[in-house]
Amino acid sequence: MAKKIYIDPGHGRNDSGAVKGTRLEKDDNLRLSLLIAEELKEQDAEVLLSRYNDTNPGGRTAQANAWGADYYLAMHRNSAGSGATGNEIWVVSNASQNTILKAKAILDAVCSVDGLPNRGVKKGAPNYTDFGVNRDSVMASALLELGFISNEKDNAVFDKSIGEYAKVIAKALCEIVGVVFKEKPALAGDVDGDGKITAADARTALRASAGLEALSEEQKKAADMNGDNVITAADARDILRKSAGLE
Repeated sequence: MAKKIYIDPGHGRNDSGAVKGTRLEKDDNLRLSLLIAEELKEQDAEVLLSRYNDTNPGGRTAQANAWGADYYLAMHRNSAGSGATGNEIWVVSNASQNTILKAKAILDAVCSVDGLPNRGVKKGAPNYTDFGVNRDSVMASALLELGFISNEKDNAVFDKSIGEYAKVIAKALCEIVGVVFKEKPALAGDVDGDGKITAADARTALRASAGLEALSEEQKKAADMNGDNVITAADARDILRKSAGLE
């Protein structure tokens, strides 16, 4: 029987979550969750999202419980003063060591991608006993706070890394539920891993060629258009041409 993973993009519709100018947490949560779902569809696991568009459904944990999910992950972004930064993950206040280790695997995975501070696995909730999603889910669960929407650096990292976030979170979830993760080959030119080749990918490759930006190994594979193991302006040019449909 296939393992079941439930992803809950926090907030939605009239509940925007945290706000930074025109940027809404509910949108970031959904955008990343949809990418995670796409990654998981390539694996031997079933995935269900609490929402697939800008809605705010009730009974999210009840749906996950009735579906028989093996793991529940709620996706959120943090907010505080503009200097606050980093990733953290929350589990129920009476979490077992096994639940804590599962949450830690997700947190360590995202921190390995973005280099932001690892704020650790936390129990309960900031100002009350437990987040409802952790309290009411019958399976192991966690609530991930991925960077601070109040911090422009964290937002830039989120946008740059969203494709890699999706992949490493999907991989961690597969490991948690006991599914062997099948790697997909990097799409040439898709440096940010979002499944599309755009001018932004070319810009990232150009910055990397000038030593202005560090790339992960996965990003290097995607940016190395001519296969010489060196990222150059020529690679960036080829990506730009590909994004414009010229190659």
